[in-house]
Amino acid sequence: MDRQVRIQLAGGLALAATGALGVLVVSPERALASLAGTADRPVLFALALVGLYGVRSLVLWPISALSLLVGFVYGPAVGIPIGLAGAVYTCLPPYLLARYAPRQRGPLARLHALGRSAVEVTGDLRGLIAARLVPMPADAVSYAAGLAEVPVGRYALGTALGETPWVVATVLAGASMRTFALEAAGSTLSLLLAATLLGVVLLSGPAYRHLRRRGVLDGPAIDQ
Repeated sequence: MDRQVRIQLAGGLALAATGALGVLVVSPERALASLAGTADRPVLFALALVGLYGVRSLVLWPISALSLLVGFVYGPAVGIPIGLAGAVYTCLPPYLLARYAPRQRGPLARLHALGRSAVEVTGDLRGLIAARLVPMPADAVSYAAGLAEVPVGRYALGTALGETPWVVATVLAGASMRTFALEAAGSTLSLLLAATLLGVVLLSGPAYRHLRRRGVLDGPAIDQ
């Protein structure tokens, strides 16, 4: 077996094992509840939060779990910027793993080709923002962006913009748990639906033009 293929398979198995550990053994609810108990010790809480954001992608916890905790502890005014910074930070490890993984041969070579084709259709920044806006797994988007070699600056910007409505919604939901602000918690659904619709709209123009060029659709081309 080719050495690159062996490395890719070993890396995939290692990620699957840590993900299974996070899902089956380490309960995010229990861990975050324990962390919330240290909120009266700000420095310790902040250090633990940075650590959890750093390893979150390895144990397959959703970003929303940490955003809820941030909203519960800090409230919306402080929690939203912290949650946005945390969302970008926590999405960097899977992106970097994929960005610098060997992909000249093996399964990653095919995924790299698919990713580059998608970027050519949508554009790297536009496509990344849309992928973050629609309800797709955050880590799958991160790995795909890394394999597609999206520049790190555009990756960080696209992640921040695309994750904004999701972070805002979950931080507000977390903050509402402190104050029983049911109106604020209920309004998050409209925000998430609007974010999903915007993601679909961002992808519709490039997808239509791509299908027109391939002759799948007939009719005048749309320039956007």
